[in-house]
Amino acid sequence: MALSYLNALVDDAFPVFKQQRHRFKVEAIGFFYLMAQYINREQSFWKPYLDTLPSPDQELTEALFFEHEEDVAWLEDTDVWRTVSARAEVYEKYHRDGIEVLQEAGIDTQPYTWNLFKWAATVFTSRSFSSRSLRPTSNKYWAAYRTRPSDGTRQMVLLDMSHASAEDLHFPVLFPGLDAANHSPDAKVDWTFDPGRFTIHLSTESEGLQAGDEFFNNYGAKGNGELLIGYGFCIPNNPHDTVGMTLKAPPASLQSKLRSTHPSYSTNEGNWNPEKATFYLKKPHTTPQTTSGLSQRPQIFHQLPEALLELLLYILRDERGLTFKPYRRPLHHLTDLESGGRRYLPHIARMIVQSLAPKLTKLQSVTLPPEPKNKKQRLASIYRQGQISILTSLISALRTYTRSLIYNPTAEDIPRGPSLMTLESFIHLLTSQTLLPDPFLTGIEANANTRDLEQLRLAGWEEDVWVLLLCYLHLQQLEERLPRWLREALVPEYVGQATTSPGGGEQAESLMDIVHLAAEACADDESSVWRNQRWTPEFVARTGGRVLQFEAFMVMVPSDAEEPRLCLYLHFGLK
Repeated sequence: MALSYLNALVDDAFPVFKQQRHRFKVEAIGFFYLMAQYINREQSFWKPYLDTLPSPDQELTEALFFEHEEDVAWLEDTDVWRTVSARAEVYEKYHRDGIEVLQEAGIDTQPYTWNLFKWAATVFTSRSFSSRSLRPTSNKYWAAYRTRPSDGTRQMVLLDMSHASAEDLHFPVLFPGLDAANHSPDAKVDWTFDPGRFTIHLSTESEGLQAGDEFFNNYGAKGNGELLIGYGFCIPNNPHDTVGMTLKAPPASLQSKLRSTHPSYSTNEGNWNPEKATFYLKKPHTTPQTTSGLSQRPQIFHQLPEALLELLLYILRDERGLTFKPYRRPLHHLTDLESGGRRYLPHIARMIVQSLAPKLTKLQSVTLPPEPKNKKQRLASIYRQGQISILTSLISALRTYTRSLIYNPTAEDIPRGPSLMTLESFIHLLTSQTLLPDPFLTGIEANANTRDLEQLRLAGWEEDVWVLLLCYLHLQQLEERLPRWLREALVPEYVGQATTSPGGGEQAESLMDIVHLAAEACADDESSVWRNQRWTPEFVARTGGRVLQFEAFMVMVPSDAEEPRLCLYLHFGLK
């Protein structure tokens, strides 16, 4: 009783599908064959089945049938609408090409409308099973059935599929009757594929099923996006709901390295594969702790796809010019307390937020009526609110994690583990540990006429002071003046590597003017770091410039009035 493209290849009543097989995609043959059966349903073997299906003239609710502007508005800027729009383009080409083939074969194509094509496509997407249900014990001969013209009985035909492509062996199959059950995520269902038999079994004891009760199938752990596209319904508060996050193509050099270890990120033509670089994120079920230091456990990262974290790790390392190396346990490397990989977590959190925040803004900026007016809009509203809820929760959890790293100078003198520091808190830490000699601020004051940090920040000196301070401390470290706990935090493994600008860039050149004036102000102190001969534009760019470039970013810092501040991420040793 199965209906698939195999039947089209052996049905003598519709020879065009076998004769013109090379001009159709596999799924397109199935769609056109179902259309042909519906158009000729009075003579079709599957008439009883076709009579149970929703009519093409009904108000279908799959996302492909969202056509009116008022309905489409509820899906605007969602992953579903982008997916459906792309799928519609593919289907329209299938339809145009198929109509051309049928016309050449002398078939009246007037009944083969675009609306009927969409109906056939959604019948398959909402009701079909995998071709595994038909797979024979031998991959060479597959059984298909046709109706004998002489007596109307069914006849088996063996198709030699030994030379078929992998695509031709994976196709949707309709099973009349077995596809009638509605979905319940709680139904405990077993599907069994045996030669010549496909069985769906439900345990009545576990479900408490009684005579007369509705029998439910379980379509799997599907989010509302997949349900709306494929089946035309949504589940409020669906625990399997996800939001898609697609990473843009990384630099060609990194792509080349990934091909040897992660070939799925590239197409057969060697291009970046955005489909494989799309990751599906769920709503986090816990919030990260808000304490800092050793007690901080980055719980949110354990709820994100490990493959996403791994790829972002490679991107961050590549940006820093570090050697590419695959990680067997990337999540462990990133989250283990003793691992250097934790240096990357705030940057990964920031990258994810930067990717998700525009999606949330777009979803929230669409002006919609207060309430949906029809079933399509109600379904789209459920899906849309689920997307907003996931995005809001993820962004909040990641920002909470990041803010939990902000160093509080009053909490402890020497931080342990990851910390985000403003310029004021970092200098407070250094001075409290007598690690910042007065000549540093003397040199800054000689240039800016003040050593007041707030005034320096308001005057636009903050980044310059950060770069010079990092360089100053690095030179102290070279002279073995810094303790180990600070030295390890200040010198990431990429420090000192070549920059894209061999001369150090204009900013580094201008900072050297500050260094020279600071050295003059400290002329009486021969041991002053300002007078060290290692100061060059290249040194400034490769040391303080690179650390600030890769380790500093804006964070909302609590204060009398919360404000965005430039913070440096430092990972202090745990011992």
